[in-house]
Amino acid sequence: MISFHPTLPVLVAVVGVALLALCAWQLVAARGRRMAWLRRTLLVALAVAMAFRPALPGGEVPTASIQARVFVMVDTSQSVAAEDWGSEPRLVGMQEDVVEIARSFAGADISVISFDSTASLRVPLTDDGSAVIEMVRALRPEIAQQSRGTSVAAAHDLLLAELERSAAEEPDSPAIVFYLGDGEHTAEEPPQSFDDVAGLVDRGFVLGYGTEEGGRMRVSSFDPTDEAYLQDPAGGDAISRIDEQQLQSIADELGISYLHRQPGLPLADALGPMAVLDGEADLDRTEEARLEVAWVLAGPIALLLAWEGLSLARSLRSTRGILREEAR
Repeated sequence: MISFHPTLPVLVAVVGVALLALCAWQLVAARGRRMAWLRRTLLVALAVAMAFRPALPGGEVPTASIQARVFVMVDTSQSVAAEDWGSEPRLVGMQEDVVEIARSFAGADISVISFDSTASLRVPLTDDGSAVIEMVRALRPEIAQQSRGTSVAAAHDLLLAELERSAAEEPDSPAIVFYLGDGEHTAEEPPQSFDDVAGLVDRGFVLGYGTEEGGRMRVSSFDPTDEAYLQDPAGGDAISRIDEQQLQSIADELGISYLHRQPGLPLADALGPMAVLDGEADLDRTEEARLEVAWVLAGPIALLLAWEGLSLARSLRSTRGILREEAR
C-alpha cells in the first residue's frame, strides 16, 4: 500500500518556502541574472506543487473494508487492438473489467502489471482505487515497431516476486489474481508454466477476450494519426483470434477459474461473492474519487531542467575559456 509519513507535507512545505525565498532574494539581488532565477523560481514552484499530488474530482468510487492483495495482469500486446470486442478493441473490454475489479475490491490493496514483450509493474499495491482506474484507462497496446513477440507468461517472474514480497509483509491477507488476455502466444519459446505461482494464489479469474472469428488490429505506432491496420505477411489484414485453450491452461496452472468475457455481460456478478469472502463489500457506499494531475507538471519541469542544464553547460564552457586565457 502506498502511504506517506504525516510529517512529509510539512517538510515539503518548509523546504519549498525556503527555496522560494532564496529565489525571490536572488531575483532582486542578481540583476544581471534575473531570467535564470525566474526559471529556477518556476521550477521550484512546480516541483512543490507536484509533491502535493494535485487532483481533480473524478466521480465516485465505492468504499469498503476488504482485507486482500489483488493482482491484476493486463495484456497490452498488439493483439489487444483486435476489434472484436463488439466493434471496439479488446483492450476496451479489459479496461472496463479492471474498473469493475477496482470497484468490487474497494478498500483492498490492488496492484496492476501489464505485459507484452516485457512485463511492467504499473501500480504497486495500493488501496487507492481511483489511481488504479486512472492508470488502466491510460493503457495502450504495445508499439508494433517495438514488439519482439509476446509470451502469455511474460508476467510470471514479476507476479511471483510481488506475491512473495507482499506475502512476507501481509501473511494473513489472501492473494487474488486476475489475468486478462487473449491467449495469443507469439514468442518463439513455449510459455513458462504458472505452476510454481499457484501455491501463493488463493483465488481469482483468468479472463479471456476476443472471438474465434478474430478481428483486425489497428497499428499501434509512434504516430497518433496512423489509421493503418496490421498486415499479414501472406497478404491482407492480419487477424488475431482468441486462444481459449491457452487461457484455460493458465487458469489450471494458477488453480483458478477461466471466464470468457463478452460485451454486455456484467463482471460484477462473478466478483461480488469473491469480494465478500474477504470483508465488507458495499457498493452503495461511495466516496469522491481523485483524478491525479501531478503528471501534467512533469513536462514543464523536464523542459525547465533541460534549460537549466543547457545554461549550466554554457557557463562551464565560458569558465573553461577564461581559465585557459589566464593560463596563457
